[in-house]
Amino acid sequence: MIRAFALNFNGRINTGRKCLTLCCEPIDDLPASTLEDTPQETIERFIEMCSNVIKESKEHAAHANAGKRLHTAGCANCANYIPGQWDGDGLIHYINLSMYPAPCQSKCIYCGVHSGESGRFTKETCSAAYEQMFDALDYARKKGLIAPGAFWQVSSGEIAIHPYRERIFNLVADQRATFFTNCFIFDEKVAENLSKNPNSAINFSIDAGTPQTWLKVKGVDNFKEVTENLARYFGASSGPGQITLKYIILPGINDNMVDFLSVIGIMKVLRIKHLTIARDTSKKYEVASEESNKLLNAAAYLLAMLYRKDISADMFTYTPNEREKVVAIANELLHTGKV
Repeated sequence: MIRAFALNFNGRINTGRKCLTLCCEPIDDLPASTLEDTPQETIERFIEMCSNVIKESKEHAAHANAGKRLHTAGCANCANYIPGQWDGDGLIHYINLSMYPAPCQSKCIYCGVHSGESGRFTKETCSAAYEQMFDALDYARKKGLIAPGAFWQVSSGEIAIHPYRERIFNLVADQRATFFTNCFIFDEKVAENLSKNPNSAINFSIDAGTPQTWLKVKGVDNFKEVTENLARYFGASSGPGQITLKYIILPGINDNMVDFLSVIGIMKVLRIKHLTIARDTSKKYEVASEESNKLLNAAAYLLAMLYRKDISADMFTYTPNEREKVVAIANELLHTGKV
């Protein structure tokens, strides 16, 4: 993310606080900058922040006593912050439109958008900040600061009901873009994008394999409708890999074999060959050891089951140490024939 100059419009953008970040890791003091009065200032401040992060990261990697961290204090507490090839080409290679306030109809038990200020969109309180954001992106594009082939992520509430839906579609129409959707509504614009642009995709956090578990996790009894909409998106896609799934494991709620097997069955029908095994990231650095063991064991069972069905997986929301543990447990399960 550092090397890619990853530009995340992260969280509420209408408060005047820092909302342009290099990542969305749930830690305090993330490297961040603000929306400024002019688009040029916004982008220049962001690029300056990225450059400072790279410079300071290299200094601390080279010298154990490099002094106080001014730009990477938050990074020092991040499980994924390790010495690496930080230098890139200075262009933005990843843009995450995860700006709020934005509406979403789902009531996911791991998300506070539907019950907090992040879900309360009004033109009076939000339009100025949204215009600043769009202006900044237009400026970056015109100045050639966004790399050709940059990856765009659209995860601002639910795209199908977003007040700036048309602006967002126009912005990413022919780009390498993934729309994060809850599939409550089948959106013709999303389907058209999948059909016309083979580099586009949707990401659906399925989180359940049965209607009963879906209701527990999402707070809405519409599992049949969303899976039908998912199948319609599959039918509209122009090639493989455009339908991507995520499964957020919630110990004691959706970490059972019935849900796992049902999700794998859905994936087989839709010819989806990859799953992101995820977690509730809001608790990533606060999970007690007992809860952590349940989480890692459940992830290992799911990983082993996917392997048996020739389905690949990633676990990027887990720490490197946790991923090693999950793989070790999964290998043991496969070796002993327990999966």
